[in-house]
Amino acid sequence: MRIAMLHWAFPPIIGGVESHLAMLCPELNRYGCQVSLLTGATREGDMEYTWRGLKIYRHRLMDLNSLDEKELVNRKNDIRRLIVKFIQQVHPDIIHAHNMHYFSPVHLEALLEAKRRWGIPLILTAHNVWSDSLWEEMCRYASEWDAVIAVSHYIKQELVKAGFPEDRITVVYHGIDLERFRPPGEEDLQKVRETYPEIAGKRVIFHPARMSYDKGCHISIKAFQLIKEQFPDTMLVLAGTEKTVDWGSKQPEHVSRIRNLITETGLEKDIFIRFFPWDEIPLMYQAAEICVYPSCFEEPFGLAMLESLATGRPIVVSRAGGMPEVIQDGVNGFVVPMHDHESLAQKCCYLLANPDRARKMGATGRQMVEKDFTRETMTARTLQVYGKVLASYLRRQVQIV
Repeated sequence: MRIAMLHWAFPPIIGGVESHLAMLCPELNRYGCQVSLLTGATREGDMEYTWRGLKIYRHRLMDLNSLDEKELVNRKNDIRRLIVKFIQQVHPDIIHAHNMHYFSPVHLEALLEAKRRWGIPLILTAHNVWSDSLWEEMCRYASEWDAVIAVSHYIKQELVKAGFPEDRITVVYHGIDLERFRPPGEEDLQKVRETYPEIAGKRVIFHPARMSYDKGCHISIKAFQLIKEQFPDTMLVLAGTEKTVDWGSKQPEHVSRIRNLITETGLEKDIFIRFFPWDEIPLMYQAAEICVYPSCFEEPFGLAMLESLATGRPIVVSRAGGMPEVIQDGVNGFVVPMHDHESLAQKCCYLLANPDRARKMGATGRQMVEKDFTRETMTARTLQVYGKVLASYLRRQVQIV
């Protein structure tokens, strides 16, 4: 089966969708598929190369960081030619787009043209939902998708509310690479000490998300201020200050405000900020004692939850979107009210004061991931969606004949 995959970004750009694709695409290849990805360019510019069996086509016209709404319209014909050329090169049985139900009607219209011109099924994975005028415009195309994969039941519910046909939506949870994200052995811990001398002797709380108010970094900082009063040997680690998809260039303002908050609270020496490359991020989870993810918006899923649990680390999340579907309060982590830094601090202090309990919760989380959230399970369920769509197309062709 030949699959044309499309998304705005791919590692070294960091984010949940990007990490998902870096797991799914090579795994599909391992199952015998031929996967090609059209994605945004990096600083090196447009290029084509192969990574772990995945054929990658990078182009600036797929890069949301360098496009605005005016340029999207001005480059409409160029975008159409790019997508048509990609489809002609790959000659796919399936077109699988990620988060192309938002951002750009221009790209979606080009995909719909390819679908109609060559009779290729068009599948969407919806990693997010939004609420603004552009979202309402894009929802006019809701019935054009032959199948939709929602990353959580929360996302499925929101898509149905927006007019997407419920019978075409399948929930496929993210999976995780259990070899890449694993509880640390002594060799791993030695590498942690060598790589991050800044955290030596500290009990680490890791917030594994880009620095933004949406991801609740300000909540983590306010909670950490309370945690330090009880546990002075703790350190908060913040990640993701660069190399993220940032359409509209909002992140620099968020980063500036967060840094100002750190200065105002006098925690400069107790908060470690660093961009962690995609290949390095598992090591930071291993360095942590607990993780926090207090999102301040309806988080669609939160891949960081699986990364934390697979590493054997309990995680405290906010009651946001799809996260309570994975985190069982008091079992593999804790769920706290959104925007509530005091509750976040309380749960973190409990875990720090009860390390045996924290380790047990982390071990339970690892077992849950091994059972229900592996990359193999995710890939198998994705292939089931492909098979169902192709079978439907075949039946229609037989009926026409």
